[in-house]
Amino acid sequence: MITHNVRTLITAAGLIVCLYIVASAQNARAFDGRDLAAIGAAYTTHIVLHEMGHQVVAEDVGADSPRMKFFAEKGGTIYPGLSSYKNIPRESKLPYIAGGERMAGFTFDYALGSYHRKPTTYNKALLFFSCADFLTYTLLANYGNPDNGAYDPNGIREETGCSKELLLSMVMAKSLLNTYRVMNPKARIAPVVAVDKHSATFLLRISF
Repeated sequence: MITHNVRTLITAAGLIVCLYIVASAQNARAFDGRDLAAIGAAYTTHIVLHEMGHQVVAEDVGADSPRMKFFAEKGGTIYPGLSSYKNIPRESKLPYIAGGERMAGFTFDYALGSYHRKPTTYNKALLFFSCADFLTYTLLANYGNPDNGAYDPNGIREETGCSKELLLSMVMAKSLLNTYRVMNPKARIAPVVAVDKHSATFLLRISF
C-alpha cells in the first residue's frame, strides 16, 4: 500500500537521480557541496514558482483569502508546496488548479534558455524539476492517491472528466517534448499550458 508521504519520497528519489545525472556530467571537477546547494536552490525555485502560479490565478479571479505554504502537513499528507483558498468562483477552479503547471512551463522555458547559454548545475537541476515533477505528481495522484482532492492532477481529472490514462498521456507528451527541446536547441515545437479566468488549455506552439 502506498502511504500518504510517497510524493515526498519520490521527490527525494528524483533528487537523487538529479544528483547522479549532474555528478556524471562533471568533467572538469568533482561533485561538491556547491552542486548540492545549487540543486537545493533549483528545487526551492521550482516549488515556490509553482505555488505562485496558483496564487496569480487566485488573485486574478478574485478568490477569497488565497494562501500558500511550504513543506506543510494536511490530513496526514506532507506537501512540498500547498496552496489554498476559502472560496473561488466555480468556473475558475480549473484554471486555478492548472496555474501551477502553467508557471512551471515558464520556469522551464527560462531554465532552458539559461542552460543552452551556460549549462550550470543550477540550470540543469531547474530543467529537471520543472520537466519531471508534474509527471511524477500525476503518476502518484493517478495510482497512489487518486481520491486526494488537494493533488493538482486529481483536481484536473475531477474538473474535466478526463481519464487517468488520458491525463497521463498528455503529461508524458509534455515531458517528452521538453526533453527533446533540451537535446535539440533548434526545436520549433513546445508544449504550452494556457489559462484564463474560465478555462485551461493544453496547446502545442510551433515556431516558424
